[in-house]
Amino acid sequence: MFGIAGPRQAQARLEVSRHACALFWERGVAQTSGDDIAAAAGLSTRTIWRYFRNKESCVEPVLELSACRFIALAHLWPAELSLAEHMSARMAANPLSEQEIADEVSALRIATMSAEEPALRAAYLMVHDQMESGFVPVVAKRLRLPDDDLTVRLCAAAVTGAFRVIDEDVGRRAILEKEKVTQQEALGLIDRAIRDATNGRLGGPVPT
Repeated sequence: MFGIAGPRQAQARLEVSRHACALFWERGVAQTSGDDIAAAAGLSTRTIWRYFRNKESCVEPVLELSACRFIALAHLWPAELSLAEHMSARMAANPLSEQEIADEVSALRIATMSAEEPALRAAYLMVHDQMESGFVPVVAKRLRLPDDDLTVRLCAAAVTGAFRVIDEDVGRRAILEKEKVTQQEALGLIDRAIRDATNGRLGGPVPT
């Protein structure tokens, strides 16, 4: 969904992204330069600018991991289960690794920071726009409609918007307010938000 030329380049971009997310969180965006990101990643600044259009866009690969994980799960969503049931079962069967958990925390931090950092916000919203496109086939399949149907596109947009709102809410509570938000609670919030945003068209099992 989020294409980049070659697995080696994609991995290199991801490593840079992890360093950029950490630096932005520790120092702030204004206090972090492209040179700082390059030094942390062990690369030249020139290489950084080959991979990214500006320093804020360095966060995109980490954000994309979270979005891609959600889309991948959605494509495996069985007709007989609600989204929350499906995601809970899949996550129990395939728990996140330490690195994946660290990446999710980084993504939540960036989501939280993006509320007051316009350039980060642009990168964050761009990833969610790509996520919307990736969710269209899932919606079309569950509604038994063509991908280009207006209802499908509206529902995909609503789902992506709902996911973004929950992402930001959980990020604020967990990262800024230090509140413990369980996986089940987060999944429940996503499920409720998607049902509400689509007037009940999505979220639950497919009617037989």
